[in-house]
Amino acid sequence: VGSGNKGVEGWFRVLEAGTKDCIPGDEPESPRSAPDPAGDGDAGSYQRSSSSGKGTAPPIEHPQVHVRVNFSPTVIAGDSALQKSDIEASKVICEEMARTASGKQSSGGSVIGSSLNTINTVRTLGGNLQNQLAFVVDLVEQGRNAFNFSSPQITIVLFVCLLALWSILATIPTRIIVLAVGLVQYSATFYSKFFYKPKRTVRNTSDEVDKEVTGNPLENLCLSIPTDEDLRRTYFWEAKREGERERKKLAAAKRESRLEKLWKTQWHGTLKIKRNDPDTSLWRWESAFALIEGHRFIWWKSEKHFDTGEASEGSLFFAGHAGLSGLSPLDLRELPTGDIPSVVSIFGRGQQGQQKVTCLAPDHTAKQTLENAVIFASSDTKAD
Repeated sequence: VGSGNKGVEGWFRVLEAGTKDCIPGDEPESPRSAPDPAGDGDAGSYQRSSSSGKGTAPPIEHPQVHVRVNFSPTVIAGDSALQKSDIEASKVICEEMARTASGKQSSGGSVIGSSLNTINTVRTLGGNLQNQLAFVVDLVEQGRNAFNFSSPQITIVLFVCLLALWSILATIPTRIIVLAVGLVQYSATFYSKFFYKPKRTVRNTSDEVDKEVTGNPLENLCLSIPTDEDLRRTYFWEAKREGERERKKLAAAKRESRLEKLWKTQWHGTLKIKRNDPDTSLWRWESAFALIEGHRFIWWKSEKHFDTGEASEGSLFFAGHAGLSGLSPLDLRELPTGDIPSVVSIFGRGQQGQQKVTCLAPDHTAKQTLENAVIFASSDTKAD
């Protein structure tokens, strides 16, 4: 294929109509010679025998046709996108036919391709079969769990329905029941045919879901019956949540024991501390765990940080001028009105001299106990 005129010449197999593949044929040694002793059976490589006068052609296995095509793309005036796309399409077709005509396809590639297609087909069939088997097994498990009180509400409803059905069958003859069912069906059909007039309602074409549509109650009841896998997952997460609750109870008991016997605190609990951003004039409440031990007010980021023995975020020492303070005009202006009744301001000697900490108690009782503990710790004579 040159850079100017592009062409292709060679033998190509004749395939079924609609086939998009292009398979090159076998090049005959002599187009008008007798057939190859190996018996290729390719069209174009056979000539009638002149000795017998009635030569018989061998069966044609793969009919072929000799093609010679020259492509000469012309320059079209204009800059239309459609004209450019046509030129590009013709170039692609020319290059593809030249590539396929330049050599035969290797047999190994076809074997690999067919093997991959076979594997994909087997995987697809296996997946469909597995889904069908899983569906059948789920139905069996749901039928069994419907009667073993895996879901008590559904089991009770089923037993009540079966008891009512047994009572009806035990007291009323079967022929009367069959007659009643037939009459009900006949009456419903007769009513809907001659008396029922459906109301014409304008259907809402929006994408909003109709809230009145609840589905089939019987189908919903059957689908709500759990399978063994549903029960396993439910029990797993229930056990995990129960274990987490027990762990929190144990951690709280250990914490209380440490605070009472080791720290000997006058007060401890969770609250929020006001944090001011030094770069901006904004502030925020941050959760903290605080305690009053002797003449010190110490706080951590959370109860977990205290339990793991991490360093505290800050502390105040009640010595000299220390204790409770009222809210400043700046605090009254910044704090929300609903938080002001639960705010406690504590000042004392911090790491950088005199320091004030504004705390938000969770409720009024916690505020009263915190204030009493601060007053007791700051008024003790040993603090001086």
